[in-house]
Amino acid sequence: MFNLNNITRENIKSLQSYKVWRDDYLDNSEAVFLDNCENNFGSPLGLGFERYPSSSQNKVKEAIATYKKINTNQVTLGNGSDELIDLLIRCFCEPKLDNVVICEPTFGMFKVYAQLNNVAILNAPLKQSNFLFDENLILKTINKNSKLIFICTPNNPTGTSISLEQLKTITANFNGIVVVDEAYIDFSEKASALTLIREFNNIIVLQTFSKAWGLAALRVGVGYSHSKVIETLNKVRPPFNINSNSQKLILKALKKSAIKDTLVASILKQKTYLKNELQQLPFIKNIIESDANYFLIEVTDAEKICEYLLQHSILISNRSSLFNCENKIRISIGLEIENKKLINVLKQYN
Repeated sequence: MFNLNNITRENIKSLQSYKVWRDDYLDNSEAVFLDNCENNFGSPLGLGFERYPSSSQNKVKEAIATYKKINTNQVTLGNGSDELIDLLIRCFCEPKLDNVVICEPTFGMFKVYAQLNNVAILNAPLKQSNFLFDENLILKTINKNSKLIFICTPNNPTGTSISLEQLKTITANFNGIVVVDEAYIDFSEKASALTLIREFNNIIVLQTFSKAWGLAALRVGVGYSHSKVIETLNKVRPPFNINSNSQKLILKALKKSAIKDTLVASILKQKTYLKNELQQLPFIKNIIESDANYFLIEVTDAEKICEYLLQHSILISNRSSLFNCENKIRISIGLEIENKKLINVLKQYN
């Protein structure tokens, strides 16, 4: 049975979340701030940038919680989802002792942050034929030192997804934390795992404003989980990890979510167009069914095609170095004019 205390590193248990008490006065126009050694005279850009951002990020968390219909204490923010991945490993994995489980080919930062934290990596690969998740293999791969299972769904770079039933099976039979990275969930017709945080206290769902929301420059990732898991992450989270401008702009974006939905619809329309056109090209061997805003495509010669497109100033991603991805490329869905340029250039490839 899962017990948060059992998997939390001993040095983390004794930590207290960094409390920036001035957060309670940020909206007080009469307050005089002489506490943080700031430059109260301003900057070369003028006034408005001299103050540290809200550390509690309460306004943004409350707005996100309302949008997602969950409690504010079930939300934490990261400088991109990458930071949250790092925090999870630092909180729950003892270096040189514990391990994490990944399902390759998958998002590379899972492995990078495990290696940076000197934590071992176990691989329960996706099925070679269709790149689908194998929940039985995942459960066979874990051992007594497995603390985190990372599942990216829709998966990067394959675009394939895991079902909620599979996730329930894994989570119910694991004494660690299941990390569900849903960076691309807005492009999918599949249900989000967010509903599972009400049922399980050992699952965390990561989402981002970088993809469907079109706000990659702001670097804001979100983690949703049981309040105790969030509380543990907040012990390690840097106090000012989300800057003031990002917080303000996320609040504005949340009020315009209908625009995001319209943009996603446009992307999905272009996705259908692009797939239909790509299937007619002779060097395209297979297009993996994708729930995301990209395709993983098997081609005759990935390196040659990528070099050819680069000569025409078109950048795609050669994924051939990844597990089971020889001669596979990943192409993101662009604007209509960009997709048409891609197809026209590819039609001249030989």
